[in-house]
Amino acid sequence: ISNCDTCHRGGYASWNPGRFHGNVSVSAQCATCHSNTAYGVTGKPATPIHSAVTGNCESCHKTTSSWSASKPDHSLFTSATQCASCHNGSGATGKTGAHIPTSGNCLVCHSTTAWTPTKWNHTQEVVTAKCATCHTGSYPPADGKPAVHIPTTVPGVVISNCDTCHRGGYAAWNPGRFHGNVSVSAQCATCHLSTAYGVTGKPATSIHSAVTGNCESCHKTTSSWSASKPDHSLFTSATQCASCHNGSGATGKTGAHIPTSGNCLVCHSTTAWTPTKWNHTQEVVTAKCATCHSGAYPPADGKPAVHIPTTVPGVVISNCDTCHRSGYGSWMPGRFHGNVSVSTQCATCHLSTAYGV
Repeated sequence: ISNCDTCHRGGYASWNPGRFHGNVSVSAQCATCHSNTAYGVTGKPATPIHSAVTGNCESCHKTTSSWSASKPDHSLFTSATQCASCHNGSGATGKTGAHIPTSGNCLVCHSTTAWTPTKWNHTQEVVTAKCATCHTGSYPPADGKPAVHIPTTVPGVVISNCDTCHRGGYAAWNPGRFHGNVSVSAQCATCHLSTAYGVTGKPATSIHSAVTGNCESCHKTTSSWSASKPDHSLFTSATQCASCHNGSGATGKTGAHIPTSGNCLVCHSTTAWTPTKWNHTQEVVTAKCATCHSGAYPPADGKPAVHIPTTVPGVVISNCDTCHRSGYGSWMPGRFHGNVSVSTQCATCHLSTAYGV
């Protein structure tokens, strides 16, 4: 400013008005005058955004022709600009209550020339393992889990976020594959006791009626639940087969099966259930021959029609092997007198040759 008439241009006859900004080029040092109203100028307003400002007004106010209407020139801001330093809801418009939760800079989604509206298209910020931050149903149009969604807190199963299962990418939320993406070896009953989650549930069979958990004790694969059968190769001689193989839950003994209370695995193997052969080594048969050898359980043969009476008074014949002592490998011959003490009742057999005597 070389002299008074740099600004006061009305001439000496009319000292006023004096125009500073109209006659002087100013691009900095605004705060020299405008920090307050001491010089009769427009001063710094009492707003939160200005409260800490002591200088550098021109960083936001880009024109001297209309100071009070001058707004920050957003076109000059870059991705490094921390918008929220002003746009905090008090100094300038901030995020609304329905805004998605994010600590990212506003410029990640919003432009400086068109603040609203903006669309979240998942490319602005890394969203890996963050889906559930927004997809809770609280931030429409971001949808949340439906009411029939499978539990995400299954004990022993690690589901860190939505994209643990939903792997189609943000452009195609569905389908989500649980078993294809999560390792599950237990806790199947958390979902599969019913069809509440749109999954294959426990069938209405007698073998399942009392089942309340531990599905994986029989179902050994998650890739084909309904076709999954118990892995019999894992069972041992201690397994009580009849707990399932009772004729209702699973195939049981037929009517022609030999009478026995022994465990199925005494004769049958877990890998080849049928056919099997009884070879008398699987279970103790001493004093039990007649249990099967009655003619009712072929091929176990029974007494022939000409067999001597086994109910001779005064003679104790407890079972077939009282007389037939060659063992199960050789049924014949049977020795009556050699094995049974007889002192009377001889006529029961010896009055004729009906019994080959």
